[in-house]
Amino acid sequence: MPAHEKILGIDIGATSVKYAMLANGSLSRRGSAKVAADSNGSLIAQLSGIIAAPQFTDCTAVGIGSPGPLDLDHGIILSSANMPQIQNCELLAELKKQFPSKAFSLDNDANAATLGEKYFGAGKALGDFCVFTLGTGVGGGCIFGGRLQRGRNGNFFEVGHVPVGLTMDLSARRCGCGNMGCLETLSSATGITASYLEFSGKQRTAAEIAGEARAGDAAAVKAYAIAGQALGLAAATITQLMNLTDFIFTGGVAAAETWLRPELERTYRAHTFALFHNAQFIFTQGDEDAGILGAAALFLE
Repeated sequence: MPAHEKILGIDIGATSVKYAMLANGSLSRRGSAKVAADSNGSLIAQLSGIIAAPQFTDCTAVGIGSPGPLDLDHGIILSSANMPQIQNCELLAELKKQFPSKAFSLDNDANAATLGEKYFGAGKALGDFCVFTLGTGVGGGCIFGGRLQRGRNGNFFEVGHVPVGLTMDLSARRCGCGNMGCLETLSSATGITASYLEFSGKQRTAAEIAGEARAGDAAAVKAYAIAGQALGLAAATITQLMNLTDFIFTGGVAAAETWLRPELERTYRAHTFALFHNAQFIFTQGDEDAGILGAAALFLE
């Protein structure tokens, strides 16, 4: 462990906030709650309450993973497609006022999940690799040259907003970021729900649609196939630009590997050179702690 023996990791998601203490390489004192994203103040108050909880008073450092885009230099959540009420939230400045004795670090939630995979998960055995976080939205992180790449203000590898929908046989959708045809509109839980509604006329959650696909429902299978095709296009683009061929898919939607993988692999091979066709696609399951571990791992990097 680094100088901080006990680190509180906080993973802010579009719908929930999860947290736990990392000590001696393992997590304990877990908790979760619906994210308070009605305003900057409500989010800051929620995180303050977590940090001040008695079980975390012995944590000397707090790592936070948050949706972006972010201003890492100043610890600000600039905005979030899936938390539209959060705008220019000066998160770290406010928390440091309240907890001056603690060290803080903020990073993109998908970057944090990528560090979680690097130090504790599927990335431990890899060199350079990419992570796609498939949840309410789609995020991403990239280990390149052996290190997490952050880019300008920490907003490197915003793969969820790669425009793929405009090239597919499906009506392009407007993303929460304001653009049309982003990967997130097709391969997130929200996107899969929208596809199923378009194909069947029925409103279902992504998990329910996976159940329908398991039962052989054609619209459900097609919704996941479209999501896989979009992921294949995004992965092929990354490979052709960066020569990266190891991909980790994590998050709730990754559990639907059976219906995502065939179109992902077919599409990827159709849009890459033959020398890249040995690419590795790893779908993780049971790694819901990756975001928390990664947030804490901000102090290991």
